[in-house]
Amino acid sequence: MEDGRISNESITASSIWQTNRAVCGPVRARLNTQGFAAAWCNDETTDNISPWIQVDFDGTVTITGLITQGRGDSPCDQWVTEYQVTYSEDGQSWNNVTDADGTPIKFPGNKDRNTLVTTRLPFTLRTRILRIHPTAWHAYCSMRFEVIGCY
Repeated sequence: MEDGRISNESITASSIWQTNRAVCGPVRARLNTQGFAAAWCNDETTDNISPWIQVDFDGTVTITGLITQGRGDSPCDQWVTEYQVTYSEDGQSWNNVTDADGTPIKFPGNKDRNTLVTTRLPFTLRTRILRIHPTAWHAYCSMRFEVIGCY
C-alpha cells in the first residue's frame, strides 16, 4: 500500500471521522503517511461498535501478514491495540482468520503512534478482499497499515 501499487479507490472503510472528511479517509491508512490526520480515522459517533477498513485487490492475491501503525500526527495519541481479520472473494461472504480450533484470532496492535508492529497470519491467504476489524483502541480508532504478500 505504501508504494501506491494499491489504488486509492481500492481502500475503503466503514466510516470516516466527521462524515467522510477526506483528510481522515481510508487512503490515509497507508503506512508512514505524514501530515494532518496521518491515518484513517473512524467516526466513533456513527460507527463505534464494529469499524473496519478493507483493501480490494481487484484479483486474487497471496497475503501472509500485516504491518500496523498508529496515527502519526502529534498530539493525537491514537492507535488500534487489537484487531481481527476477515477475507472475501466477492465482498458478500466473509471468512474469519481463525486459530486451529476455528476461533477468530484477535491480533495484537500498536502501543504508540509510530512503532511498526508486524503480524504474521497463521496461514497464507489467497483472497481478493482483506478487511481489518479493530476491536480495541487507545483514545480513538485510527490506524495505518501495510499488507505483506504477493500482488
